[in-house]
Amino acid sequence: MPLADTVRRLHAAIRGRGDGRQPFAARARWHPETTTRVGVRFDGHTMTVDEPAAAGGTDSGPNPIELALAALGSCQIITYRFQAARLGIAVTAIEAEVRAHLDMSPVFGLTDLARYPEAIRIRIRVEGPATAADYRELQRLVDDSCPVLAIAHGRVPVHSELEVGS
Repeated sequence: MPLADTVRRLHAAIRGRGDGRQPFAARARWHPETTTRVGVRFDGHTMTVDEPAAAGGTDSGPNPIELALAALGSCQIITYRFQAARLGIAVTAIEAEVRAHLDMSPVFGLTDLARYPEAIRIRIRVEGPATAADYRELQRLVDDSCPVLAIAHGRVPVHSELEVGS
């Protein structure tokens, strides 16, 4: 099925429900035989998250920051695809590069204050026959509608709970 048809079908389904909310969940569990390896399960998929050897891990998967940056880049690309299909803007290629520099000192108890990265930088390269103005408008729509970008901007409240087991 062409993506434009899928987008129209999803648009109609969400409009029919009157609520665009979609539940998502992930479950992460530390592998206690390791220092930092974590198994993650979500919607029938599994993956390993780990730290590099220099940070005590086994480098058996991306670290959490890399995973967050990858989630942001891939969500941007998918949102570009959906918005372009919705608007009829032709896109032949999209690539995202996402970078950040983080202060890791709070993680290791060197400071009490968590300092956020100075910036997360997203570079999108889009190719296709449309005009530069069309792609700039597409970027505006994507930046306004990308869910992972909203999370990165801190627009989504996070409620943390602790359950202590024996």
